[in-house]
Amino acid sequence: MRIEAGDARVHIDSVNGGRIASLRVAGHELLVSPEDVDGDPTLWGCYPMVPWAGRVRDGRFTFGGTTHQLPLGAPPHALHGVGYRNPWEVTGPGSLRLDLDGLWPFGGTVTQDVTLTPTALRLVMTVTAVDRAMPVVAGWHPCFRRRLAAGDPAEIDVGATAMWERDATGIPTGRQGPVPPGPWDDAFAGADQPTVTWPGALAVTLRSSCPVWVVYDQDPRLVCVEPQTDAPDAFNRQPVVLDPGEALALSLDLAWSPPGEGRPAAGTRRP
Repeated sequence: MRIEAGDARVHIDSVNGGRIASLRVAGHELLVSPEDVDGDPTLWGCYPMVPWAGRVRDGRFTFGGTTHQLPLGAPPHALHGVGYRNPWEVTGPGSLRLDLDGLWPFGGTVTQDVTLTPTALRLVMTVTAVDRAMPVVAGWHPCFRRRLAAGDPAEIDVGATAMWERDATGIPTGRQGPVPPGPWDDAFAGADQPTVTWPGALAVTLRSSCPVWVVYDQDPRLVCVEPQTDAPDAFNRQPVVLDPGEALALSLDLAWSPPGEGRPAAGTRRP
């Protein structure tokens, strides 16, 4: 499915996880392509993370008195849910749906709506419990190219007030502290409209209803700035729980402009 607005073009890949496979602005491809990362489904495009986002320790959690085992997408942990690994149904222009029944223990449904204007991309996801209560953590995983066809390598301005402490296995401990220098594979709190800037080419400002941002920039090929409704491993803390018929809605906006015209640089910055 392709959508165009002005000099912006989006390709939605419903088969490969309902993801934004391509976002081209003013001739620049902003997102990593599968051939750039040997087809690794966790490292290309911009995909929905649902019904959990980030890692779940050992892929195991207890809900309603029962211990559940999730598939280990990043052994020894579960990773990023099941949405990005399964085909979605196209239900209309820019609209997709995924039935979670059979993909994890609690069923449920997910919808995603994509809207493009000449200056921004808007994503809206709604997760709904059907006949069983279910925990949920959701978000998106944009994988931006480290370099565009022009300009300098990407710089990240997180603008966070704190970072979640993580243990040696990459799982948040529940405590927060000051933001250290990168590179990062970490969750941040208090971030206000993170930006990714390719000096001399383009800047993208991200806005989301999600309170947590995860930044991954340890791979020299890409930078990922991921909004999530909670930090990784929330299933083993106090996750949001949807009762039957209840829904959780979240949004992500990516707005682009020439460098220097977006939010002024402030906060924690990583070249």
